[in-house]
Amino acid sequence: MDGYPFRTCNNGEWTGQMRCLSNEAMNNRNIRFRFSYDNKKYSTHGDEMEFMCARGRPVRTVAMRQLCRDACSKLPDVPHANIDYKEGDVIGFTCESGYTSAQASKYVCTSDGWLTVSQGKCYSCSTLPDVPHAHVSEETKKSEYQEGDVIHFTCETGYTSSPTIKYVCSSEGWLAVRRGKCSSSASSCDRPPTDGGVTVNGLPQNDDPILPDHVLMFSCDGPGKYLNGSSVLTCGQDGQWDNPFPSCIGKDQFDSVKNLHIKIGDQLTEGQKLRFYCPLRGQTLRGTAEVECLANGQWSHPFPTCGAHFDCGRPPPLDNGDLKESQRNQYRNNERVEYVCQNYHIMDGYPFRTCNNGEWTGQMRCLKPCTVDSEAMNNRNIRFRFSYDNKKYSTHGDEMEFMCARGRPVRTVAMRQLCRDGVIDLPSCQ
Repeated sequence: MDGYPFRTCNNGEWTGQMRCLSNEAMNNRNIRFRFSYDNKKYSTHGDEMEFMCARGRPVRTVAMRQLCRDACSKLPDVPHANIDYKEGDVIGFTCESGYTSAQASKYVCTSDGWLTVSQGKCYSCSTLPDVPHAHVSEETKKSEYQEGDVIHFTCETGYTSSPTIKYVCSSEGWLAVRRGKCSSSASSCDRPPTDGGVTVNGLPQNDDPILPDHVLMFSCDGPGKYLNGSSVLTCGQDGQWDNPFPSCIGKDQFDSVKNLHIKIGDQLTEGQKLRFYCPLRGQTLRGTAEVECLANGQWSHPFPTCGAHFDCGRPPPLDNGDLKESQRNQYRNNERVEYVCQNYHIMDGYPFRTCNNGEWTGQMRCLKPCTVDSEAMNNRNIRFRFSYDNKKYSTHGDEMEFMCARGRPVRTVAMRQLCRDGVIDLPSCQ
């Protein structure tokens, strides 16, 4: 068959053209198929056929191996003219070079307009994500990637990354499963001093270097000693700590805390509280104004200090989200940053955090999408009710409607379900 296999009654007349092919063209050229499995009347676009002479010798103007191409994939160029489609006409779409689709997109012209015969979506995972100083691991490297393929990145020599960097190929392109970056091993932070009675938790084993984003926690040994400074320090990308190393001081050393006045009773016992204030105008308290003596001889918070408004270090991370702009190591007071959620995630809350005297304020979260795979649906004998629901990811708040592939529904779970922060209940049929 050459053409669309239908004719349509159009205002009293039958429209539509087709014809049946024969072997006459091959006989006229004195050729036959080289291999028996080529002896077929139809070949799809992209198939190769190889011929040989039935008699005589080949004419070298055309090679004996030929590729099937859609001869009408490109429309004729007719200046100042439009294309007219009639009822019954079918058009098909092919993806551009470098793109692919799970199914072809076809539409038929009807009296009500274009009707979808099959609808695919062209996507591309040919361009890999840009991860500086990293390459795709040999275990996950492929010449061509399809939807659902996962790749891991390995850092170059001299660079390292704490989490494994992962991306998945989706119908939207590459989607970050676990973000990360490769940092230079040379930009490690100095190890804290071992004297002064300060206990340090979180040091790498075997004297390994302290890499960016590594966190250390500090405390004091024994009763009567109090931590002066930050109890948590983070190694920066530039190889510098975000705060000075803290020290431990006793009760008789309170006066050494510069420009700080302390209101204190006669004894320091469990439950005793200290309140701090700054005596000089224009200064602000950096830290917690009230600390409590705990049963283990430690204070509930580090002692505060006095000074000008405190700047902030790097903003805290957001699960399944990232900063909209490049991150810096330091931000001024009242400066704010904006967050965005990863693909398919929905922002819940105001997307900004603000530097407030050394602390970041503002709360938000990224609500996770729901994933429905074919295996789970097959196990429950269900399928999507509508073709446009046939998607792998659905964002928070999306509704999905199902129907039985066979059998009748089990009424314990409704056939219409809502995606809630990565969770969707699937109905069953039996």
